[in-house]
Amino acid sequence: MDYFEIFPADEFQAEQLDAYFSANAENGVSKLDIIHLFGKDKLEDIQKRLSKATGLAFITVDFKGEPITEATSFSRFCREVRNNPVAFERCKSSDAFGSIQAAVTKKTNVYFCPCGLLEVAIPIIVRGHYLGGFIGGQIRCNDAPETVSRLSAVMHSAESDQVASELKGLLEEIPVHSYEKFMDIANLVFLVINQLSENEISQHMQADALKKHIKKIQSLNQRYIKENIAKTREVQELKIHSDPYELLDMFTSLLNLTVIENAPQTNELLSSFIAYIKYKYSDKGTFVSIGEEVEQAERYLTFQQKKLGDRLRFSIQIPKDIYIQKMPSDVLLPFVQNAVYNGIMLKEEGGRITIAGHLENNTLVLEIMDTGLGLTQEEIDIKYESYKDMHEGYYIHLGMDYAKEKMQRFFGEKCEVTVECSRNSGCKSLLVWPERYEERGLNKNVSDFDCR
Repeated sequence: MDYFEIFPADEFQAEQLDAYFSANAENGVSKLDIIHLFGKDKLEDIQKRLSKATGLAFITVDFKGEPITEATSFSRFCREVRNNPVAFERCKSSDAFGSIQAAVTKKTNVYFCPCGLLEVAIPIIVRGHYLGGFIGGQIRCNDAPETVSRLSAVMHSAESDQVASELKGLLEEIPVHSYEKFMDIANLVFLVINQLSENEISQHMQADALKKHIKKIQSLNQRYIKENIAKTREVQELKIHSDPYELLDMFTSLLNLTVIENAPQTNELLSSFIAYIKYKYSDKGTFVSIGEEVEQAERYLTFQQKKLGDRLRFSIQIPKDIYIQKMPSDVLLPFVQNAVYNGIMLKEEGGRITIAGHLENNTLVLEIMDTGLGLTQEEIDIKYESYKDMHEGYYIHLGMDYAKEKMQRFFGEKCEVTVECSRNSGCKSLLVWPERYEERGLNKNVSDFDCR
């Protein structure tokens, strides 16, 4: 027999059960039940200690009346009865009935089980919410009031009664307690178990509060890091775009000196360098021509070629009709610098850098390829670990990150910025973005463009 069948339907509505069985989120006990509050092992340890102190048998049930622990100190009679499947179901219904009554009244519920043994259901209530119960007892009692419920009157089962009758000898082994003594024990256990529950929930709430505090600190820390990075980049950009005219004036003086001293090679190099500085620090706007970016990269490679000699060779393979196409400013050069510093310069015999470009399906593609060592970023970081952020490669890496962010800011997922390296075969950097994007308007959705 199921306990739903013997519990009055008007007292057992779903809404009411929700009120009894659901925890208050504001109190920090949302979706918490007895097994999660204590844990099975701890509940069974409590059962054993209470049984040793009181001499009663105990088992713990959840808010539905279902057993969730192993039985403690059950009598031989009760163990034998529960070995019979039919009788066991009646015992479970008895436990469920007792626990549900305790849930409804939020008080200890004393009753005689179908076999005539006195039992008590002790509700476990936390912050006004019923989480489960302790079922204890299995004693004989001869002086209980007539008002105590006797479940044998409502739970009939011929097979169960037959089993109990056959085990009458074991039943008589169970000690007899006075009702008053039994109630004293029941009330004491109620106070003990609910105090333990309050302590457990307090620990849970403290742990939750600590987790929330730690999460808040982590969130604030992440926010601070992001803001600090943003401010650092603002400072870097400010430094990059600081007034260069004093510096240019000095180089112009040197340029005039090379004419006076008849040093044509130095004059050529200084002229190119002045053009490099002017472009670098000029207010170029959002988009520039690919030709301007490539010309700036060529100036840089020329300087590096003067320094490295035959160790650096480079070529530019971009059709002239692509030169007039537009791209975000200051995007190309960091990847060319990376090819020199982390590629060619690390290889004893040097190598070649190739800048290539083409138009494919309304998409612009720039490739920067080198035949250097092909080290990964992780390997580069390890190589320069002792220098921290005090080497040129660090600032080149920052420039590449800035370029990636700039591309993503304009084109979102409709662009591609990748660096692929292969040991001793070099690296290839790839920049891909929609053709004539700037002509279609920065505010238009980039999904309108065909970009791989």
